[in-house]
Amino acid sequence: MKKLLILFSVVVFLTSCGNKKNSSDFNVRIDGTVVGLDKATAKLVKYEGRKAKTLDSVDVKEGHFSIHTKVDKPDMVFLTVSGVPSDLPLIIEPGSNIKVDIDITHMRKSTVVSQGLNKKLYDYFDQLKLFSDKQQKLAKLYQAAQNKATEEEKTKIINRYYNIDDERHEYEYKVIEENKDNLVGAKIFEKVVYDQAEPNYNKLKKIYESFPKEIKDMPNIKQAIQIVNQKAKVSVGSKAPDFSAPTPDGKTLSLKDVLGKVTIIDFWASWCRPCRAENPYVAAIYKKYHPKGLNIISVSLDKPGEKDKWLKAIKDDHLAWNHVSNLKFWQDPIAREYGVRSIPATFILDKNGVIRAKNLRRDRLEAKVKELLEENN
Repeated sequence: MKKLLILFSVVVFLTSCGNKKNSSDFNVRIDGTVVGLDKATAKLVKYEGRKAKTLDSVDVKEGHFSIHTKVDKPDMVFLTVSGVPSDLPLIIEPGSNIKVDIDITHMRKSTVVSQGLNKKLYDYFDQLKLFSDKQQKLAKLYQAAQNKATEEEKTKIINRYYNIDDERHEYEYKVIEENKDNLVGAKIFEKVVYDQAEPNYNKLKKIYESFPKEIKDMPNIKQAIQIVNQKAKVSVGSKAPDFSAPTPDGKTLSLKDVLGKVTIIDFWASWCRPCRAENPYVAAIYKKYHPKGLNIISVSLDKPGEKDKWLKAIKDDHLAWNHVSNLKFWQDPIAREYGVRSIPATFILDKNGVIRAKNLRRDRLEAKVKELLEENN
């Protein structure tokens, strides 16, 4: 759970809390067990901006601690234990009674027993861990197959890996919609927006519109929807923004000049090893489907003054399609407009220039090209 929970350490929500120990002055109790630490202090903190505010702090005695606080409505807080790496995100609400068995190797590995919104949150974490475990097994399988399996067998493993990403995204959208009136839905919405895997921003926009006003008014949700609105411009279902840039021979070429029945916008660079590893597969797809209407325009993020490396890579990798580059590395204006922060990155367009898929590889890329070409018939 470590990797999954770390995604939430930046998520904060602002409410006011008390910190008195008289029983009438608190409505949240967190009981913890710590085995293996002689001396430790447990703290419950929340974040106001980047500042941490301590809601309660107690010493661990004989392997146990109890923390108390008071809230008027659900809030996101973090539990820390001195000497244990990281922290543990918790949703507390009036009447919360949470039990935590601390794993002293890492807080994010701790066992949490609770009810209400926090249970929903941890049920979600548990499901994400199942997805992650499946992908880790596939990653090990792929590693073991490197020198033994055929390219076809390795591609099948990769496709299974990416299919799990698709399943995870659909699961996350479902959980958000089921919890759109509470903090769980808000937190997962925020997490999906900042997720490295590409979410469906148009779908997120629709989900946001279904949020009640109190969720929409949360500062972090306001910030997240700004990102959603920006990235929705290049999300699946949106018209791909036109662009133009210099070709290898110094002329100017635009996207609208090269649109075919299907068009791939391919962001890459000569220095990018994963890009170069994918190039043979893209070249094979182009050779097979270009006569049927597939066009490709590659946008290189090569560095200033390194045009020769860009041209050599095109020649060495036999990339017989359209190429442009501003030679501005990560400052490339096209990459910025398309929200590209890592490469290779691909956008697959239909005949109308509408983005129909993103970041597909190998068999999945070929299958989408074939599907879109068949739509024209």
